[in-house]
Amino acid sequence: MLESLTISNLGIITAASIELDSGLTVLTGETGAGKSMILQSIGLLMGDRASAELVLDSADRARVDCEVKFDGTTASLVIALVEESGGECEEIDNSGERSLLISREITNSGRGKIFLGGRQVPASALRQVSENLIALHGQSDQVLLRDGAKQLELLDRAGGESTIRAKSSYQDALREYRRLLKEQDKLRANESDQQARIFVLQQGISEISELNLIEGEDDQAAQKISIMRNIDDLNGCVGMARELLTGAPESGREARSTPVIDQLSEIAKSLEHGRALDSDLSPHLARIVSALAELSDLDADLGNYLSALGADPAELADLEHRVSQLSAIKKKYGSTVGEVIAWREQAQGELDSIISKDSRLDELVGEISAALIVATREAQALSVARTKAAKILENSIEAELGGLSMPFARVKVELEAETDPQLWTRSGCDRVVFMLAAHESAKPLPLSRFASGGELSRVMLAIEVALAGENPVPTMIFDEVDAGIGGAVAVEVGRRLAALAQHTQVIVVTHLPQVAAFADRHLVVEKKAAANSVETTVALVHGEARVREITRMLSGLPDSQHGSAHAIELLELGAKK
Repeated sequence: MLESLTISNLGIITAASIELDSGLTVLTGETGAGKSMILQSIGLLMGDRASAELVLDSADRARVDCEVKFDGTTASLVIALVEESGGECEEIDNSGERSLLISREITNSGRGKIFLGGRQVPASALRQVSENLIALHGQSDQVLLRDGAKQLELLDRAGGESTIRAKSSYQDALREYRRLLKEQDKLRANESDQQARIFVLQQGISEISELNLIEGEDDQAAQKISIMRNIDDLNGCVGMARELLTGAPESGREARSTPVIDQLSEIAKSLEHGRALDSDLSPHLARIVSALAELSDLDADLGNYLSALGADPAELADLEHRVSQLSAIKKKYGSTVGEVIAWREQAQGELDSIISKDSRLDELVGEISAALIVATREAQALSVARTKAAKILENSIEAELGGLSMPFARVKVELEAETDPQLWTRSGCDRVVFMLAAHESAKPLPLSRFASGGELSRVMLAIEVALAGENPVPTMIFDEVDAGIGGAVAVEVGRRLAALAQHTQVIVVTHLPQVAAFADRHLVVEKKAAANSVETTVALVHGEARVREITRMLSGLPDSQHGSAHAIELLELGAKK
């Protein structure tokens, strides 16, 4: 619940500090005194949009602080949200209760800061936390009551845990069904493009596969073509080398004198003679003998090379055709044969993936059908839970309206199921219409179209009282929920608000003395003119001061003796509750 509210430089409020407590608290005061600004400050703490126009003209910034206390089921969720945003909740004297300071600051440039537990946080975090701590009901909520989504939300609150579980199961089933549909749509969206891509991939794979490529063969073929085209020069070069080695001349040429091998043989003979004289020449002789053997082998290898060397025109033509094929394929798929082979492997993988997607489309048909069956079953289960809750809510609202001077009012909660799954929402397949027959002879008509402002006020209050036990937020704030009513009805509104305050903290802004008389705490908002400014104050009144305020609300004359007697009578009635 709200423990305190501190406002500085906001609107017409220079400074105000309000201490709050459990039970029913009312705020009263003349029109224009600043009650709406107090509610606006609470709205800022709930994440409402801030504006530089809210900052007092003489100030550079405005600030609103509130301290909230909470426990029970609310605590774990709020603590998690606060800690996730970087803030901290304090535990109160090891009692299990938690305290949180919420602050909002606005500069005259329109910029602002938000703090939870002393840490700056984004506006989204503030909204998530505050909606679990405070519910602000105003004239806009009565307008919202005309909305089908709001009515469905109230019906689900009436359903309690069973409806919450049914709704959660339905949402899980709907989420899975829609995930599968999304996957199917994505695959189908690319289907025409994929057919063209399949053709390109298959054509490329076939073209490459037909060539039976071997990595590096383009270089090898180019080298072989070069050899075959230069065979005469190669014969001459290698033949000359053999002639120099062995002295065997090519045909048509005279032999050269003293071949290399013959010269080395002479050297070997000389060293062999020398070794007979000095054994230290043995290693040198061995080297010459080794060189002779190596050169002899070289001559044999060169001979084999020349024998194998040939220039078959048919083979050359085949090689040149192969190189042409390789050049053409490399222009399409890669700069080397290795890159072309890699392209084919990658293309095959992509083709397999596309084909598997086609298979996935076939699988999805069955999966979507099964998921729709599950979602339909869960939607129907949610509808059943709501139908049960609707009956309970109808009876509860009618009972409360009876006490609000609508004894013959009948409420009907009508549910209609949407049969097209594509139109289902996270809230379910149901459309709800709250029907109201305000009088004994009236027929039930949609609340959204035919209820008056006063009837909406009473229905809204009746619903809140009826749902008071269904895990209410710690603080409920009502802004003129009593609009459009008066007299005995106003007394019953006060009584109902007091009853609601037994379950949760209730703060009410009211102009009705009948409502104010039921308050546990009565705060009066006053506007006082100073020399060059207007100041708004908030004061807790009791005793004679409270009688005087109730008298003012009754007659506009705070010092009226007749009004005072009536005020005392109302306060005595309120004290009985």
